Amino acid sequence: MMWCIVVLLLMFSVSIGSAEVFSDDQASKVAMFVEEVMHCRQVPGLTLAVVKGGETWTRGFGQADIEQGVNVTKDTLFGIGSVTKAFTSTLLAMMLDESNGSLTWTSKVKDVLGPDFAFVDEERTRETTLKDLLTHRTGLQPAVLPLFAGLDHNLTRTDFAKRFRFLPEVKPSRDVFEYNNWGYALLGHIVEVLSGESYEATLEKRIFKPLGMNQSRVLGKTISVNEPAMAKPYFDVENELILTDPSIYDIHPGEAAGAIASSAEDMAKWMHFLLRQGVTADNVTLIKSKTLAEVFKSHESIPISQSLSKPKFPVVDLQYGYGYAWFMSTYKGYKQVRHTGGLFSYITWLGLYPDMDFGIFVSANGPGTTDEGITETIISFYISDILIGDQTWLNSSTACTFPLPWEKMPPSGQNNSDVTNAEVECLDCYVGKYGHYLFGDLDVRRGPGSSLELHYNRLSGSLNTTVDKSTFKLEAWGSFRLFSRPGNATVLVPVNFHGINKGKYSQIDLIFPHKLTFKRGIGFYDKNIYTSTNTETNGQTVKEFSNLSMVFAALSVVLSLFMW
Repeated sequence: MMWCIVVLLLMFSVSIGSAEVFSDDQASKVAMFVEEVMHCRQVPGLTLAVVKGGETWTRGFGQADIEQGVNVTKDTLFGIGSVTKAFTSTLLAMMLDESNGSLTWTSKVKDVLGPDFAFVDEERTRETTLKDLLTHRTGLQPAVLPLFAGLDHNLTRTDFAKRFRFLPEVKPSRDVFEYNNWGYALLGHIVEVLSGESYEATLEKRIFKPLGMNQSRVLGKTISVNEPAMAKPYFDVENELILTDPSIYDIHPGEAAGAIASSAEDMAKWMHFLLRQGVTADNVTLIKSKTLAEVFKSHESIPISQSLSKPKFPVVDLQYGYGYAWFMSTYKGYKQVRHTGGLFSYITWLGLYPDMDFGIFVSANGPGTTDEGITETIISFYISDILIGDQTWLNSSTACTFPLPWEKMPPSGQNNSDVTNAEVECLDCYVGKYGHYLFGDLDVRRGPGSSLELHYNRLSGSLNTTVDKSTFKLEAWGSFRLFSRPGNATVLVPVNFHGINKGKYSQIDLIFPHKLTFKRGIGFYDKNIYTSTNTETNGQTVKEFSNLSMVFAALSVVLSLFMW
C-alpha cells in the first residue's frame, strides 16, 4: 500500500513539479481556473510554468495528442513562436559582452556583415544598426505570406542575407514601429557570423546547455512537430478542430524569429535565468546585468490607444514600448516585460515582473483562433493577481465570456462580400510565372473552367473574381485552409494584377497587410541579380495606405497567428 502511494506521488510530481510558488489552496484554484477556461474556450492542450524567487511550479493540462489520448505534461514541447526572439537578442547581448566594446547595440549591420551586404537603399545600408533590427523600426516590408509559404530550402542564411536588399520599404526608416520577422531572421545570421557556428549550435551551446534546457529544440532543424515529444498542433477550421500539416511549421530561414520548441520545465529555467539578471542556477554569469538591463529597456514607443480613452476593464494593462525582443508594459501599475508568440496552432504568452521576482509562461496547441490567445491572457491575469497579492478580478464565469461584460467581442472577419465568382475573361492575360529575388516565384495557372489558381511554394489556392477584373481574393486550400477559414471567419487575401504589357499583366501584388509585388519576367534563380538596379521601395501613397488599412482590419485574425 505504501509503495502504491509513493508511486502515485512520483507520478503526480512528474506532471506538476514543485508547488512552493503557491499555497495548496492557491494551486488548486489555479488548476481549476485553467481547466474551466480551457473547456469553455475549447483549448485541447496547455502547458504552464510559474516561477517566483527560487521556486518553480509547472503543470500540463489537457491533451498533447487527442487521437492517441496522450496528456500534456511539464515536459511536453510546444512551439513558442516569437518568444524565440528574446533568445536571439540574448545571444547578441552575450556577444556584445565578449567584444570588449568593438560591438555595440548601435553597430552598423553592414559593418558586421561586410561589403556584400545591402538594404533596399543607400541610406538604410549606411545607417541601419543592430538596434534598428531589434526594435522593428527599419520600415521594411513585414512580408508575412512568404514566411508561411516557405522559401527554397536550399537557400542558405548567407544567401538570404545577401538577398536582403530585395526586401522593400513600406515606411520611412526609424519613423514607426513596424513588426518584422525578417529582421530577426537576419539577426540570426548575424549571430552565426559573430559566433562562427550555426544559429542552432550557438543557441544550444550558449543558452540551452548552460541553463539545463535539455528538452528544447528548433522546429525544422532539430525536431519536427510530428515527433512524440511535441504537443500535436490543432486548428479550428470552419468550426472543426483538425490536426495541421507538420510541414508548415518549418519556417527556414526565419528560425531566429520564431522556431524554438520548449516545455514548461525548460521555460521555467529560462525565466529564472532572466530574473537572476543573467546568472545560471549554478551561479555562472552568462551575461552582464548592465547589458541585460538594456534588453529590458524601452527603446521604441508603440501606439498606446488605451491612454486615449476611459479604461474598458477593471484593471489597467498597458503596453507602451518595445525593448530588444520584449514589450514594455504595466499591469495594475506593476512593471511587466512580456512577449507573445504565434505559429499557427501554437500560441504562447510569457511575462516577467522583475520588481516582484516572478514570471509566467503559458503555451497551447490550439485552436489557433482568438480564443486561444484570450485563454492565455486571462490565465496570466489570474495568476498575476494571486502573486501580487490582490483579489482576482476574473472568475470562471467572466473568464469564459471575456471581454464581455466590459467590451463586446469583435465580430468574426468576413471579407468576401465583393467576391462575384464570375468567369475570368482573358485567362492568358494573367497566367504565368511571377518572381521576387528574395521571396521566390509564384505561378498563376488555369483552374477548372474559366478560373484561376495561385501556387506559391507550399501555399496554393483559388483566385476568386471581384467586380474589378484586375482584383481577386485568394482562398487558400489544403494545409493553409486555416488561413481562409479560421473558426467561423472568412479571411481572403487581396491579389491585384497591374501593368498590362503585350496583352499580359506584368505584376501581381499580394496584400497581407502591405502589398508585396512579384514581377513577370524575373525569377529567383536569375543570374547577375546583384548588378541589377531593380531593387524597389514599394512606396505607397497616402491613399494606398488608407485602402490597405481597411484590408488589414479584415486580415487581423490571421496576422495574429505569427506577428506577435
